[in-house]
Formats: sequence, structure tokens, C-alpha cells
Amino acid sequence: MNSIRIQGCLWVALSVSAALMSANAAAQNGKVIDVEKARVVQFWTPERRAAAIPRDFVIDPRGLGYLRHPDGFLQPYGHKVAAEVAARTLPPSPFAKPGGGGPGGGGGGGSTTGGIIKNATWSSGGAIQTAAGRLLFAMAGGYYVCSGTVVTDTTNGRSIIATAAHCVYDDENKAFATNAMFIPDQAHTARGSKTDFNCDNDPLGCWVPSFGVVDTNWTTRVFPANIAWDYAFYVVNDAGAHDGTPVSSDALDVAAGTLDLNFDPPKVDVANDSIDYTYALGYSYRNDPKFMYCAMDMTTEGAVNWWLPSCGLSGGSSGGPWVQNGSSTWSGGTDGKIISVNSWGYSNSPGMAGPKLSGTSASCVFGAAKGDSPAGGGTGIVKSC
Repeated sequence: MNSIRIQGCLWVALSVSAALMSANAAAQNGKVIDVEKARVVQFWTPERRAAAIPRDFVIDPRGLGYLRHPDGFLQPYGHKVAAEVAARTLPPSPFAKPGGGGPGGGGGGGSTTGGIIKNATWSSGGAIQTAAGRLLFAMAGGYYVCSGTVVTDTTNGRSIIATAAHCVYDDENKAFATNAMFIPDQAHTARGSKTDFNCDNDPLGCWVPSFGVVDTNWTTRVFPANIAWDYAFYVVNDAGAHDGTPVSSDALDVAAGTLDLNFDPPKVDVANDSIDYTYALGYSYRNDPKFMYCAMDMTTEGAVNWWLPSCGLSGGSSGGPWVQNGSSTWSGGTDGKIISVNSWGYSNSPGMAGPKLSGTSASCVFGAAKGDSPAGGGTGIVKSC
């Protein structure tokens, strides 16, 4: 056996050993984490967490899709056409919506004008504080961050995280994300600054999903042709999925709490009223580990997306929830219902889009997350609704 093969075997042995040690340590502390889930926790070394960037989707003025990098570079997505110069010369910070940005996004402390909150730190607490969290995952040879929310599922044996499809499935290379890990209420990490390597620093620890669920239409098309289906779910087993800070329950939805999904038509474009006032929340990459939000009246963008025209959430918030409670005074409680998730934006203007959950396959995909399992123990379910 040559030295390269010996080194490879040694690396595998050390990885398995580390996962077993983590599982054994958890058991000794009264927790039981599956060996495979422990391996995922070990996968997220400080180096890999530091390398994780937002999976930020933007559309340029020609209608072409790009991934926006933290330095502002626009990477062609699903094609090989370089971004327009005007788009490339935008300020090199991941301002604005989860999938991009635009001028006027506001700073880390927030910006409020006439009831429009562009980008502010969420400070109201409530059920959303613990139900929402940061997602880490590997995809297409890179490491990424998104946001997600634990949602009410009324099932036994599993908990469900709502997020964006582009945080679950790589539509360009046709593969599910791997090594996904969820950190609820990561804004209150004991370390106080940035995502770190220690799940014991986070108030609810870390949770490892078993698989993801997406609509088949997301997988058979490539962004932006599939924006109508940019909703998805991660499924977390109610046992053996938790590592880190001791919590009240092995079930994520019990330990973190939940918000309801609303598949009924939400309020939109209501003049001189606040019933269509919408909150979009997510975990900032630029302001790591802060939990940020924007809020304003909701309108539409084309036939398949809702739109928040002045939202300035920074990268990392993809998959975070859009919430309505019929007023402009929501304080984060369970009276707020999730009506969409952070999806994409334009490369050269502010605003953020969210897919419609009402009148779409979203409830069908959610149903698969509540009751189905991947064939042969696979990493995900592609649901045809």
C-alpha cells in the first residue's frame, strides 16, 4: 500500500473515531446522538465554518441567474455568461435580500422610514427567536449558510425545518446538500460573536437533519426558471439528532418551539391598511451572528413571487421566514404565520422575492416531509405533486 493510500485510510479512521468519541461523550452526558449525526457535527470544523458563505441567488437585468459571493463577484449559474459590468461594480458587500442586494439596504443597526424597516436587528424575542436558526451545509464542493424555521407539523417522531429549495438541493448539479446542520437561536451564542465550532456555546445546541424534501420542478429546471418552487424542508428525527447544550427535549420542535405555516392566500397590495404588513427574517452573514429582519407592505413580482420592495437583508438569510399576523405590530409570537421564505433578488436593485405557498405544491411537499422517507435511506425526497 503506498503512502497516499495509507494517509487516506488513516484520515477515514480518525474521522470515524472522532464521530464515535463525540457520540460516546454525548451518551455520557445523558444525551444520545447517532454516530452518523455525530460525524456531521465533527465535519463542521472551525475552518469549514469559516469558509461557509451565503448561497445568494440573484437575477441580472438580462434575466440571467448568478450566485453572489461575499466580495460582490457574480458567478454565472446554469450558464457561462459573465455578469454585466454594471452589476459587477456594485459595492463588494452582501447587502440586501438573501439572493442579492441593492443600494439602500440599510446598515446592521437597521433603517426605518415611514414604517419601512429595511434591515434591523431583531430584538423582540418571541417564538420566532428560538424557532429560527442558521443552516450550514455542503454543496457543489463548497460550504454554505442559509436560514430556516422549525414549523408546526403535528406528527410524531420528526421535526420539520422550512427553508428555501436552493438551501437543500443543487439544481445545477442535480444533488442534495450534504452535512446539513441547524443552529436555532444562534444569535444568542455564548461566545457573542460569529459562528463558532462549539455547539455547547449555542443556547439550544446543534441539530442534524436526516434528509431534505423538494418539489420535482425545482430539480428539473435551473435558477431562475424554477423560482416558483424555491421552498423546501429539512426533516430532523426526534431522537439522536442533537449535540451540544442540554435542552428540554430530544425533539427539535419541542425544544425550540414552532411557528405555523399558512397555505391560505395571504394579504397583499392592500391600500391604506397594515394587514399586508410582512416581516422577513434571517441570519446575517455580514453581521454574524445577528438575527436580522425587514418589514413592510407586501406586493407581487411577476406571477409566482411575493415581493418586499425595500428589503435589505444581507446574505445568509435565504430560507428565512416571511411572517404576517394582520398588523404592523408583531412581536415574534405564534400569532404570526409563515407565508413564504426568503428566495432571491436582483443584482442591481433593492428588494426581495419569496415563493408563493398558497395555491402551489408547497402543502404537498410539506406533506411528504411529514410522512415520507427517502428510498434506500437516501439524502432526500424529490416530490412530484
